[in-house]
Amino acid sequence: MTTSADRPGHGAKTTPPAALKEQIKPWQAVPALPQGSRLLGNSVAFGKDPVAFLEAGRAYAGDLFRFHLLGQPVVFACGARAHETVFKAADSTLNPGDAYPFMKPIFGAGIAFDAEPEEMDRQMGLLAQHLTAPHLRHYPALMETVIDECLEEWGSEGEIGLVPAMAELVAAVSSRCLLGHEIYRTMGPDTISRYRDLASGMRLAGLFDVRLPLPAFRRRDRARRHIAQQMQQVIDARRSSLVAPEQDLLQHLLESRTASGELTSDETVIGMLIAMTFAGVHNSVGLASWAGVVLLEQAGVLPELLEEQERVVSPGKLLTAEQLHDMELMGDCMREAERLHPPTMVLMRKARRPFILEGHRVPPGTLVMVSPSAAHRMESVFADSARCDPTRFAAGREEHLGPYRLIGFGGGKHRCIGFAFATQEIKAIWSVLLRRFDLQLLGAPHRPSYSTAFISEPSDPCILRYRRRQQG
Repeated sequence: MTTSADRPGHGAKTTPPAALKEQIKPWQAVPALPQGSRLLGNSVAFGKDPVAFLEAGRAYAGDLFRFHLLGQPVVFACGARAHETVFKAADSTLNPGDAYPFMKPIFGAGIAFDAEPEEMDRQMGLLAQHLTAPHLRHYPALMETVIDECLEEWGSEGEIGLVPAMAELVAAVSSRCLLGHEIYRTMGPDTISRYRDLASGMRLAGLFDVRLPLPAFRRRDRARRHIAQQMQQVIDARRSSLVAPEQDLLQHLLESRTASGELTSDETVIGMLIAMTFAGVHNSVGLASWAGVVLLEQAGVLPELLEEQERVVSPGKLLTAEQLHDMELMGDCMREAERLHPPTMVLMRKARRPFILEGHRVPPGTLVMVSPSAAHRMESVFADSARCDPTRFAAGREEHLGPYRLIGFGGGKHRCIGFAFATQEIKAIWSVLLRRFDLQLLGAPHRPSYSTAFISEPSDPCILRYRRRQQG
């Protein structure tokens, strides 16, 4: 979930001192990319491969340039200083909700970025309470139990698509830990596919009109209705039950109150639950899949990972938060997966006021874009950036240290509030898989497939072959 409870007004100043005004360059001075077509602008090239498009733009114009998407002016900036400027800007100046109109039909009206700032703060605060250290200490043991329950259906050996496997495990872990056992029981393959249909609504066409009669948008709306109906049934059953409710996130939201003292409406609770679950399926599945590619295909890593598991995990006991924290090599592999294939390829804001970016005046109505994918390929930050190398994060090297270098989960006040939980669940999934099975990944080389302009997953075929080990 890429929001937080930080309030607007703490961002960077947007009106420069009078003495500096003459140094500010006009919008027209920002280098412009050749426009593809008068109506679509650069939308076709961007939608086909946004990372290649932005890299080509950097080669043509440098780390600051402008282009057009469906008639909307866009300014792209790359580099730690530009990232800080964008991430620290107040929402009243650079607004994320205005940049993502296609999220409103997915989450619902008045949820997250579509809410007023005070209401968004309240919603994010409620969600964040179950992502804090006291809760994170208790999740790993439950995560391992849930993962093992899912793996019982795998049998002793076989082959399974890596991305569907990660979708199943991530959905099971996140729903059981965060949303309660009732929703966990409903998260079968059908519901998981519904969340994938929700993600199909994240398309460039949504910048133009989220109501266009596109097949992807119809799938989005059907999936949203289906998931909302399932969650409403769970809410109704819990409220009518005579058994003391589990004190999970669902119960926390049902007992929460608005600023005026009224109970939070079911519609808002459902929207927040969808937002939380969607963020897990959207961000964590992609990262878990790419982490598997790094873990299983990077030369020499797998034997060291198995040794780390044997050294860190206590035989016969469930995982602990301390053990997950001590899996340093796995953590470095996850960071390299995040660097090479971040969960979200581009992060956007929309200017509501004139805004100074890298010495240029950006007019209101402009989409302001940064890209983790492009930032993570900067040779000035990451040596030999095209090469997969988890050791770049090891002690003594640590190329990621420094502000706004590794930004796969955003930065500033809208950094993903579920980052720590996502790290835990992905580590737990691969820890259990490595200890239970001999694993092999088929279908190399694995290149990114862009199901939308904002999500990257390994392209097919990407098959996980497994054989269960003899325990003991």
